[in-house]
Amino acid sequence: MTPTQPQNAFAPIEDVFYGAVAARMLITALEIDLFSALEAGPLPLAELAARTGTLPHRLEPLLDGLTAQGILTREDVGYAATPAASEYLVPGKPLYQGPAMMLLSHFTDSLQGNLAERLRHEDDARQGSDKGWGMETIMEGTLGHALTGALFRVTRFAAELPGFAAMRTLCDVGGNHGAYTMALLDENSDLTGTILDLPHVVPFTKARCRERGYGERIRAGAFDLRTDDLPQEGFDLIVTSHVLYGVADDLEAVTRRLAAGLRPGGWLISHHFAPGERDAGIEAAHEFMTRLAGYPTHFLSRQSLETAMRAAGLDGFRADAPTPPLGGGLILAGRKRG
Repeated sequence: MTPTQPQNAFAPIEDVFYGAVAARMLITALEIDLFSALEAGPLPLAELAARTGTLPHRLEPLLDGLTAQGILTREDVGYAATPAASEYLVPGKPLYQGPAMMLLSHFTDSLQGNLAERLRHEDDARQGSDKGWGMETIMEGTLGHALTGALFRVTRFAAELPGFAAMRTLCDVGGNHGAYTMALLDENSDLTGTILDLPHVVPFTKARCRERGYGERIRAGAFDLRTDDLPQEGFDLIVTSHVLYGVADDLEAVTRRLAAGLRPGGWLISHHFAPGERDAGIEAAHEFMTRLAGYPTHFLSRQSLETAMRAAGLDGFRADAPTPPLGGGLILAGRKRG
């Protein structure tokens, strides 16, 4: 046999598979509570193995892998968590991202199986995906992701809109966990909130708001963005966070219906991922998961949103793009004329 001489490096192709292994390593580190063990400072391999109940010779490559990914560092006395790992990966801390990581794992695990067949045939993936928004674990996951910058940025952005102090009625369309509404009510003591979401989500939303002391100021109701209308001129502020992508194929018509629910001078806020914010490979993977979940896209450009808002009678646009360390996507607001 005469070997064929390769003309191109195979490593970039092979590396795709090892990226999946790196993700599982991080999930495993959360499952064994590795980052809590490191919170007090660096520890040697043997001590970490004892604290996490693992075998040293199997734990070591996991630690080395996380070090290579920039999540841990290697010190003279052992392994240590980076500042980012300490901030986001230790249970009990305000910005703990364990639920968000598990949410991502939930979506990536859903890719197992015969994907080739899913590429060839339509299915009811959208229905199954919509059901998931009522699960407490998924609510916690989406909230966790919002805590990495989106919740802070949207709250600050809305509070700085002209006329915010005089606003009295807020509608959070697809509000799910209710955190955006609760945060905005804290910024304006005269504001009352309405959270609208799919019927099976509403009981969980109501319970979360009531448990956090907002029961008198927030009501929750059933709503399907694809078919339902808001009360005419019922709100001073309407917020949509990671919702409009689900109606990207009918964006202009949906935006018109939302705008109809604004009082003259009221604001509509769109908060969504825009193309070009992240590494192209990450965005492509995100879009792949989104399409297989039954949604038309997960990325809405500023131009497409402004076009839809302008057609719905909004102008005076204001925008805010993510700037490290705050993530969370594009925020765009338009004001109703009149």
